[in-house]
Amino acid sequence: MTGPALAIDIGGTNTKAGLVDAAGAVHGIVVLPTTGPDPARFLDRVLGAIDPLLLRPCSGVGISVAGFLDENRAHLLFNPNLEWLQGYPLRETLERRFPAPVALEVDSNAAALAEARFGEGIGSKRFLCVTVGTGIGAGMISNGELLRVAHGCIGDAGHVIVRPDGRACSCGGRGCAEAEAAAPYIVNRYRERGGAMRTDSAAVVIAAASAGDPEATATLAEAGHNLGVALASLANIFFPDTIAVGGGVSEAGDLLLSPAIAAFRRSAGPFAGSARVVRATLGWQAPLVGAALSALGASEGNRN
Repeated sequence: MTGPALAIDIGGTNTKAGLVDAAGAVHGIVVLPTTGPDPARFLDRVLGAIDPLLLRPCSGVGISVAGFLDENRAHLLFNPNLEWLQGYPLRETLERRFPAPVALEVDSNAAALAEARFGEGIGSKRFLCVTVGTGIGAGMISNGELLRVAHGCIGDAGHVIVRPDGRACSCGGRGCAEAEAAAPYIVNRYRERGGAMRTDSAAVVIAAASAGDPEATATLAEAGHNLGVALASLANIFFPDTIAVGGGVSEAGDLLLSPAIAAFRRSAGPFAGSARVVRATLGWQAPLVGAALSALGASEGNRN
């Protein structure tokens, strides 16, 4: 590795970028709102923001994005939260700008790669990494190999049903984990419980809970319970030995994870239920680190 890798993580709410070194540390982090409807203008804005960081050539460019990818991992195929970005040639656009390897990766896969290399997945034979932010995704590494079932990922883990006939989800279904445990649920449920009506982010609810707000605490407990049921469903299929929970909502720590683990233990089968459930070490930076690893071919080759 002759220099740091440029990493860009495109989420449903915010886009983050930075330079990732060989030890997995992220430098010069830039955070911008993820805004459409013009993907070219959006990407220009992101690259303009990070231009001061690129004082020397980067070893690779990795992009992590929430959603499904096409079979060549060149563009976003589907994400109802990022419809305006679907079909835009992300990889090709960056290949024209940078004389370095460019890789596009599903954000949950990127998080799994990062945690397997630098975090809670070290030593795990069957590692499941679940990211909870605007949406919910999961990446699975089995015996050192990233598992891809279809569209670049293991499936749409955020749409495991946790409450039949529950809340309407952006996917068109009802009661999905994403609709019952992700950041928008936390904001809306807190308002329903009588919390501050001007709350517009899960981070505000997490801060309120950390300060002792009982409604915020109860909201995170409900989200955690629903997340735990989803983790049990996934574990019953994949039999991980370790499950790491990352993403922005994981910043709630035990306020979210304790009820999640309790629900997981009650819901998972006898083999699946033995999995270790922990908070991801790298937190919201994991998709950036994993995107860099993917670009550098550190895990499975650039475009296998």
